Amino acid sequence: MTVPFFFSLWRRATWRRAGLAALALVIGIACHKREVPGQNAADQLTFLTSDGVQLAATLYTVATPKAPGLIFVHAMGDDRQTWRPLTERAWREGFECLAFDVRGHGASIHQGAETLDYRKFTDAAWQSAVQDIAAAKRALVEQGVDAANIGVVGAGIGASLAARYAASDPDIAAIVLLSPGLEEHGFGVVNDIVTYGQRPVLLMSAQDDSYSTASCATLKQRAPGFCELRTYTGAARGTDLLAASPNAVEQAVQWLIPILKSSKTPARAP
Repeated sequence: MTVPFFFSLWRRATWRRAGLAALALVIGIACHKREVPGQNAADQLTFLTSDGVQLAATLYTVATPKAPGLIFVHAMGDDRQTWRPLTERAWREGFECLAFDVRGHGASIHQGAETLDYRKFTDAAWQSAVQDIAAAKRALVEQGVDAANIGVVGAGIGASLAARYAASDPDIAAIVLLSPGLEEHGFGVVNDIVTYGQRPVLLMSAQDDSYSTASCATLKQRAPGFCELRTYTGAARGTDLLAASPNAVEQAVQWLIPILKSSKTPARAP
């Protein structure tokens, strides 16, 4: 073979490598642009509960079929936006996340012709909000999430709702309770944790929030299965705890990963 022939082979190989590198760069740039949840990754949706309440929600989708899912239940007087730091971080780890406005809050105020206002709720009305989590789970499963690989994260009264629902649904694989109470609006969270059984629980509270700290200590003592308690400095409650404690978001996500078998494939090309 002649030198020009070898040169021709080398040049074609070089061009091929350069083309592949350029293609990889283009793909990488395109992927990077979708790493931050925005309008393309976070979908706004509505769905109905079994008793006819229309719930508004934000869904962070991932590309992997049968991905693990997380449902976020906010505290009294809040809305789904308060979960954003945690939902976005969990989404980057491959969790499909659904945060919704609990009935009577935000954009979830319609039940047929009736307008709902959480400030007028009786204990029975609060307990009926457990149906909101059931509807959120159905919405996640319809999106392709693995029904047996879902966790529920709740704050304040949302923690009571999360514990009550998880106690009734054996498919729920884990719960995270921020600033829980024991006896609010007719919920008996200790009994719910006992009924929930051997499945994992993460409790999070601030040291100077004496009520939640005492509640967490009782729940940890009574939990039949694996129960971990994380305590943070300050007096922040609920999702405010995530903002006030720099490590709280990361610790919650890292706790969930081995339990829910995170796919670690957010909504971007592999």
